[in-house]
Amino acid sequence: MIFWLGIILALAGAFLASKKGLYEMWSLLFNIIISVYLGLTFGPVMKGLMGIDFVGSEVLVIFGTAALCLTVLYGASYIIFLSQFHVTFPKMLDMIGGGVLGFLTTLLAWSFIAFLICVSPAGQYNILNKIDFNSTSLSGTFSYMKWFPGIVHSVVAADQKQDSLEQKVAAMIKELNKPRRKRTSPEPVKLVEPVKEEIIEEKIKPSDLGPPPQLDFEDN
Repeated sequence: MIFWLGIILALAGAFLASKKGLYEMWSLLFNIIISVYLGLTFGPVMKGLMGIDFVGSEVLVIFGTAALCLTVLYGASYIIFLSQFHVTFPKMLDMIGGGVLGFLTTLLAWSFIAFLICVSPAGQYNILNKIDFNSTSLSGTFSYMKWFPGIVHSVVAADQKQDSLEQKVAAMIKELNKPRRKRTSPEPVKLVEPVKEEIIEEKIKPSDLGPPPQLDFEDN
């Protein structure tokens, strides 16, 4: 269901992108690819640098890093290129090319969002599992999401012996999608009343006192 929902959204994106044109959609697709790559790569690093550690913090940092990079990159692209230069293509090529790139762009954005939802604490809810929001059902979507940023990683990675982006994403799915323990509230402390000891007073009988003492008085 989630896969077909992504296809429907991608088709809608393709329809809208066909009116935007090939030049603008190429810029948007490139910026989204770079933003997704930076979010997946530097998100966990930023989480460690900021020293935050709570449930779902890694997902929020990855999404925040990708959103910030996309804002900066697309803003710079618009100021430097899109608003200054206009590339003219044949009308049919512009419409079909823009539609194809719009389809790929929308599907990539949907795959990234679906991935974050799946590995977030929200992915543990039964209502999301019923509509196939889990790592098993989204395996095809994950593969598509890793393909474009994986190309970027293979080009810019300094050490090819390091874990590939695909391995990093698989590790995140394995780590973040583990069943989480439910928090149990501590049992209330019961106050124990101190034990009161009863003091039993023994009554002294006159026979226990013995004879009265004899006192000697001197005559003055």
